[in-house]
Amino acid sequence: MKALKNVLLILTTAMVLTGCEEKNEEYYLNNIDSANKKVEQCNQDLKKAFMASDKGGIEKVEKDPECRAAMSAIKKDKKIKYELENKRKEDERKQAVDSEMSAIKKQISGMSWGESVNEYLKVDECKSSFSFNKSPKCEAWETIYKEKVDEGKKELKQLSFNEIKAKMQSLCKLDKRTGSNCSVAEKALEEKATEELANADIQTIESKKSLYCADDLVFLPVCSISWEKAWKRENDKYIKFYTENNAEFITTYNSCIDKLEAVKSQKLDWNKESKLQKAIKEGYPCSQVKDAYTKRGMGYSWFDKKIEE
Repeated sequence: MKALKNVLLILTTAMVLTGCEEKNEEYYLNNIDSANKKVEQCNQDLKKAFMASDKGGIEKVEKDPECRAAMSAIKKDKKIKYELENKRKEDERKQAVDSEMSAIKKQISGMSWGESVNEYLKVDECKSSFSFNKSPKCEAWETIYKEKVDEGKKELKQLSFNEIKAKMQSLCKLDKRTGSNCSVAEKALEEKATEELANADIQTIESKKSLYCADDLVFLPVCSISWEKAWKRENDKYIKFYTENNAEFITTYNSCIDKLEAVKSQKLDWNKESKLQKAIKEGYPCSQVKDAYTKRGMGYSWFDKKIEE
C-alpha cells in the first residue's frame, strides 16, 4: 500500500510539473488553438495593465516568454498555411496549363511552324491578357508559340541572307502584325546578319552596308541593330587605337589628307568630287582617325593640314 502511495505521489507531482512547464514556440505551433487563447489572454493582461498605468505590468506581459512564443507560433502558422495554399494553387494551375497544352498540340498536329503561328494569332483572348494575369490557355499557347518561333527562325537561318529576305518579303505582304510570320522572318534576318558579322573586320562590315541596310531594309532591325552594332564595335575599337597610338594616328591622318588631295587633283566636276571625298571622310580609316583627332582634344578636323611628326 505504501509503495502504491509513493507511485501515486510521483505521478501527481509529474503531472503538476508538466502542467507548469513553460510552453515554447514549438508547442504552440503544434497547438495553434492554445496559441490563440494565450495571445488573447496576453492582450487582455496588457490592456488591464495599460488602463491601470501599470508600467511594470505592461513590461511583464511584453517580456512574457509564453506570450512571445504564442505570437511567434501564430505568425509562423499563417506563413506555413499561406505557402501551402500557394503551392496548392500553383499545382492546380500547372495541371490546367498542361491540359490546355495537350489540347493545343492536338489541334496543331501536322501543321508547319507558320501555320501554328497563325493559329496563335487567332486566339483573341490572349492578345489582351496581362503578363501577370494570363489564363492557363494563354500561358500554354505562349509556350507553344515561342517554340514555333524558334523552330521557324532555325529553319529560315538555314537559307542564305537573300533567300531569307525574299521569304520575309513574301510573308510580310498581307500580315505585318507583331508576332506574325513576318516578324519571325524579320528576326531570322536580323540574327543571320548578326552571326555573319560577328567576327568581321571594319572594312568587311562597311562593304556589307549596302546589303544589310538596303533601302527596303534600312528601318528594320537587320540594319538598325545587327549592322549598326557590328559597325560600332569595330569603329570604337579603331577610334581608341588611334587615340592611344601617336605614330599610327599621325601616319593615318596624313594619308587621309593625301587621298583627299588626290581626288581634288583630278579636276572632277563638283558633285563627283564631293561624293568621292565624302566616301573617304566617312569610310575606314579616315572616319575613325577624324574622331580620334577630336578625342585627343585637338578640336574638329577638316583634314586641311597635315600633322607634323
